[in-house]
Amino acid sequence: MANPTKCLTSGATFTTRISPDRVSVSVKLPNEELRTLTEEEAIILETLIHNQMELVLRPYFNTKASK
Repeated sequence: MANPTKCLTSGATFTTRISPDRVSVSVKLPNEELRTLTEEEAIILETLIHNQMELVLRPYFNTKASK
């Protein structure tokens, strides 16, 4: 079970869907926080999200097969 933590994204609504071959997460922001995001900032945000999802999903991958 995951450890409860203090909320760091007050007002954001997370929707997570898990099926046998797919995991998806969407986040409804309380305002238009990303309205002024530059292309460079969007690329950084995408990379950070990707990296965090890899950390979360890593235990579900066969690490022996990837060596």
